[in-house]
Amino acid sequence: MWIDGLYAAFDYLIKVIPPIVIGTLIMDIMVEMGWVNKLGFIASPLMRFGHLREEIGLSFLTSFGSSAAGNSMIAKLHDDDHIDRKETIIATMVNSFPSGIVLSRDLFPVVVILLGTTGLIYLGIVVLIGFLKTLLALLAARILLTPRPSGNIHATTEKITIKEASIKALKRSKRSLTRIVVTMTIVSVIVFQLMETGVFDWAASIMKDSFMVQYVPADALPIIAGWFASNIAAYTIAGNLLEAEMLSSKDIILALLIGRILASVARIRTMLPYYIGIFSPNLGVRIMFVSLAMQNGIMLGIAGFIIVFF
Repeated sequence: MWIDGLYAAFDYLIKVIPPIVIGTLIMDIMVEMGWVNKLGFIASPLMRFGHLREEIGLSFLTSFGSSAAGNSMIAKLHDDDHIDRKETIIATMVNSFPSGIVLSRDLFPVVVILLGTTGLIYLGIVVLIGFLKTLLALLAARILLTPRPSGNIHATTEKITIKEASIKALKRSKRSLTRIVVTMTIVSVIVFQLMETGVFDWAASIMKDSFMVQYVPADALPIIAGWFASNIAAYTIAGNLLEAEMLSSKDIILALLIGRILASVARIRTMLPYYIGIFSPNLGVRIMFVSLAMQNGIMLGIAGFIIVFF
């Protein structure tokens, strides 16, 4: 049993650690080369609106390629004391829209093949959730934060080569990267061992009895149950039920949204090592719960809108 847990943890770490390391190094190289001010203007209007540092705009842009790399950039800014805890939490929420785009891009072939037009509508909702989450984070930032100066971290008029910048970046990032890799490895092993004991399955079984399941037809319950195994399982079940004409598009979308909300407990098993690894344990847990609360609140609102108006 414990060997399976170790294998699962190793498989997970292989997927998430490389983009985190790359993201951290890219941030430091850009800082050393003075590219922050040159590239930051692309997202600077959003950052200025939210009273956020211009450097956070780079993490926002990077998140369109990899959310792990984008968040690791924010963690680096926090580790170097350029942004405080409050701004760090808000900045990770701001990255939700590009993360939603990445998620939709990765899911597009599977969801569209299985669900067709219904799948396109669902993916549109996924992007909308990320957009609303980012918008709410920017509004919160504008209210809670004071205006920040333009990004001038380690500003220098000295021109250095990429090789020199990379060497400096490696030296500056060594301590934080070591902490990230060690912490993420330890937490991942613990979490995946707990998974083998059935702790998360027990928690999931409680969530499946939630009052929210009453808002979907009985035939849609397998979709909700499928979420506790994997999102692919849920999409596959939904595709079969849609093809058999047992459920309408509305029922499918509603079941997928409610299933995703209820499966939040199950998703903690991968979110916990991810956030604790990138950030510190205390800050990582806070960011995880803020992210889950915002995401589930928005999904609940959208599900309620569908129930009432469609």
